[in-house]
Amino acid sequence: MPMNSEERAALCQLVDALVEGRGTEEDVRRLEELVRTPEGRELYIEYVLLLGELHWGTGGLLDVPDPRMRAEFSAITADACEKECSADRVKVTRRLLAWGLVGMATALSLCVVLLWRWHAFRQPETTPQQGSQVATCVGIFEADFETPGYTVGSPLKSGDVVRLRSGLAAWRDRHGTTWTLEGPATLQIDEAQGVTLGAGRIVVQLAPGCHDFLVKTPHARVVDRGTSFAVEVTSKATCVHVLAGKVALQLPRPDGEAGREIRKGEAARVGPDGRVVTIPWRGDRFWTQIPKKGSVTAWRYLALHDPHIWLLADFEQETAALYDRTSGRTCAVLPVRMRGTFSDVSAQWAVGYGGQSQAARAMRATRDGNSGGLGWQSEEPVIFPTRFTAEIIFRFDGWPDESPEAVGSLLATRQDADRCGFLLAAVPSETGHPSEATLVHLLSATENWAQTRGRLIAGHWYLGAVIVRIDRDQNKSHISTYLQDLTAHGKLEKVFDGWVSGTVPSGPLGIGKGFDARLAHAYPFPGAIDEVCFYNEEMKEESIQRRADFLISHATPAGAIPLPNQTPEE
Repeated sequence: MPMNSEERAALCQLVDALVEGRGTEEDVRRLEELVRTPEGRELYIEYVLLLGELHWGTGGLLDVPDPRMRAEFSAITADACEKECSADRVKVTRRLLAWGLVGMATALSLCVVLLWRWHAFRQPETTPQQGSQVATCVGIFEADFETPGYTVGSPLKSGDVVRLRSGLAAWRDRHGTTWTLEGPATLQIDEAQGVTLGAGRIVVQLAPGCHDFLVKTPHARVVDRGTSFAVEVTSKATCVHVLAGKVALQLPRPDGEAGREIRKGEAARVGPDGRVVTIPWRGDRFWTQIPKKGSVTAWRYLALHDPHIWLLADFEQETAALYDRTSGRTCAVLPVRMRGTFSDVSAQWAVGYGGQSQAARAMRATRDGNSGGLGWQSEEPVIFPTRFTAEIIFRFDGWPDESPEAVGSLLATRQDADRCGFLLAAVPSETGHPSEATLVHLLSATENWAQTRGRLIAGHWYLGAVIVRIDRDQNKSHISTYLQDLTAHGKLEKVFDGWVSGTVPSGPLGIGKGFDARLAHAYPFPGAIDEVCFYNEEMKEESIQRRADFLISHATPAGAIPLPNQTPEE
């Protein structure tokens, strides 16, 4: 395509700028584009020759660093002056010849200057280096990389591709921005303020004062506005959940829907057709920190990634919920008041085990025996399979007074007056001291409580596990019970193993409470409950032990990565 007048004028102006030392790197790139065509190269040579003649005519020879070239210019000048005294025709002929030689020499010098300036623009100090370090690994947990070698302190460079089969890994860039990757995931490092997420989950937490961090996916571009957000990429869609602040969701397809702004507590899904759909916010499903060994967070990660997980209540949000991992449904867990001295039914919270989680307080009244207190109950009934395992992390706070008839229910359900299910409860110990308790089971209202060897001490945190196998034909259930004193760093112990009469009935699940014969709220537990988890299989002792080990292990050097404006508790 022939050059237009604007392009011809631009080429001449770019040459002028470079000759006079005003050119920029962008000018060099633009000139390179213009001289790629035959017409552009011809105009370039003609204009350089013209500049040579003009410099010669005004005595303004370029200061070329080559001494041989300066000598050549001097010889041409002397020769031209000497020949001026000759005949007119000879004078004109030789002057034209001299001008031509000067023009060619000047053109050569200009080419040398342009090449020198071009080379200067390509130097490392002015051009970002490919493969320069962008971020440093600040934490890993149960991470399995496709390419081994990533450890805490390992650098990430621009152009690197991270393939994480499983587990968590976090990096922090030089600005203080942190991103946490959850496997299976594929991540490419584009630059200091941008990554491409091909698959998996990532949580980006911007450092104060930072903005415009870019996460590219196959379906959209997510640009932060000084915020924290989570992105999940599957083969079918990109989902964005804003944890704090706001993000700009941009769509790369020109024929698709316009982008939109998403704020804290909002979420959106972008499909392959470019349509943006508002979805329920589930930012709690993402890992905003690397779990620290010796914390509930580490235990919860392993529990959630168990293939047999069924129900989970973690009390980490403002409103508690029982999340069904099989169907994806969420059932509310509500605080309930029993008869007695309590009038406030709002949620009661406490610091969880290890100080890095939140627990729900289940309180027992100082009077009225088993009928006064505050507990929690699922809004919908729970249908129990014939084989399951329940785990609970709880703290025993002691009985309000010495009441040998007291019962404190941890996990219970009831269908009618006869069909009850106290999966795990506590009664005062043989000494009757208010700071001690014994774990018990009861699955039939017509039977006695089945006592275990599990002993509780006031102020201690515990991990309890109940493995149940139901025989409906014989109307009995086999129970294996495990208990570990987390506060005392005790070992996991089997405190009960045997058959009990009755089965576990389906019905509302009581957490920190039970039900009396009329199905009314009763038997509140004196203490706090951090985590409740159910699995739809008989868990092996080794599996329980592995998760328990993460509750009492020492913290890793990586520590926890908090959200902005938050600090982890010691």
